[in-house]
Amino acid sequence: MYSSFIARQPISDRHGVTVAYELLYRKSHVNKYPIDVDGEHATKSILADLLIESSGEMLNYGKSFINFPHTTLIAGLPLCLPAQDVVIEVLEADVPSPELINALKILHKRGYQIALDDFMPTSEWEPVLSYISIIKIDIQQLSLSDSQAFIQAHQHLNIQFLAEKIENHAQYQQALSAGFHLFQGYFLGQPEMLEKHINDESYPQLYLELYQHLSHMTMNPPKGMTHAKQDALV
Repeated sequence: MYSSFIARQPISDRHGVTVAYELLYRKSHVNKYPIDVDGEHATKSILADLLIESSGEMLNYGKSFINFPHTTLIAGLPLCLPAQDVVIEVLEADVPSPELINALKILHKRGYQIALDDFMPTSEWEPVLSYISIIKIDIQQLSLSDSQAFIQAHQHLNIQFLAEKIENHAQYQQALSAGFHLFQGYFLGQPEMLEKHINDESYPQLYLELYQHLSHMTMNPPKGMTHAKQDALV
């Protein structure tokens, strides 16, 4: 028997309704990100598991937010999942280089929603905002007053603002008052483990094949990889 692990944390709207989940890599039953795993491997592992998972259970609860490091965006890895199922998270350490902007343009044109994770307002990101659907702001890093000012200054854009790291009721109420549309944090829900046990002996080989395909993808993926399911590689 083989085991697969992913955690998910709920994302709520202004009415407290869960509208999406962020999917988080887990290496074992320990509900914590392992320090010995880099972000690129974590993203490819999540994608491989989603592609293998035939029931679609992990994508049946609203949009799935998934972190995509720079190299995975340039390679077009988000294209292997249907646009209606995923929100692409651009990580806070990334910079809006010409190659990244081009990748985001392509993904936006193909109907994908793009989120900026742990966003800190800087002028270099302004040209990118027209391709962005969601901006996630860590309210522990950017004050709620500064967040509110940024939200008000960008009301003309079709962007939803998500408050991260909501840890208590007071912060939640303050984030509501600041104009945020979406909310995430331990106060609203801690990451929940989704542990899957697989009896199929072909699982390791299928996982390896998918992982290798993901490692060699380009912004124009091979036929059969876009919106792929496991039968595309059998």
